[in-house]
Amino acid sequence: MSNANDDQPPATAAHDRRAFLQHVGLGAAAVGAWVAPQVLFTSSAAAACSPIVKLLQVGAAFGGAQTTTFSGSLPTCHPTGWAGGRNDGVTFTIAPASGLLGAVITITSPGCVPTAGKAVKRCGLSSPSTNTCIDGTVSGSTITFPTISFIPDSCRYVEFRIRVECCI
Repeated sequence: MSNANDDQPPATAAHDRRAFLQHVGLGAAAVGAWVAPQVLFTSSAAAACSPIVKLLQVGAAFGGAQTTTFSGSLPTCHPTGWAGGRNDGVTFTIAPASGLLGAVITITSPGCVPTAGKAVKRCGLSSPSTNTCIDGTVSGSTITFPTISFIPDSCRYVEFRIRVECCI
C-alpha cells in the first residue's frame, strides 16, 4: 500500500486516504487524488469555518437597518438568539424598497447568509388591532416575507428581524 507522502514509510489502512477512498468505493481517478481532511469528514469545504452570528433588523417602511429591539407589542417575534441593542453592520438589499406588504431581502455582506427571520405584521383596523408574527423563507442569500393584503384591515409589516451567519 502506498502513502500520500511518497517519502514516508507506508501508512496503515486506517490512516491512508487512498485506502479510505477505495474502501468507500470511489473510482481509481478519485483514489489517486489527495483530499483535504475537512472535505472528507464534513458536508462542505466551508464547514471548516466557525460561523459568527449577526443580527439584522430592517424597518419595513423605509427599508433601512435599525438597532435591534424587542417589540413591546410582540416581544416573542424574533429568531432564536435575538438580542436587543445591536447593529452588526450587515449589508443588504430589499425589494421593493418599502416592504410594507412583503419583501425579498438579500444579504450582500461577503460570506454571510440568512438562517432565519421573522416579521411583525400589524393590522390596524381589525378589532382589536392585532400583531402577528410571520416567518420568512430562506433560500441561499435571500429571505422572503410573503405578500400580504392591505385591505380590509390595513395590514402591513412593521419590521423584519433576521438572523445571519457569517464565515469570515
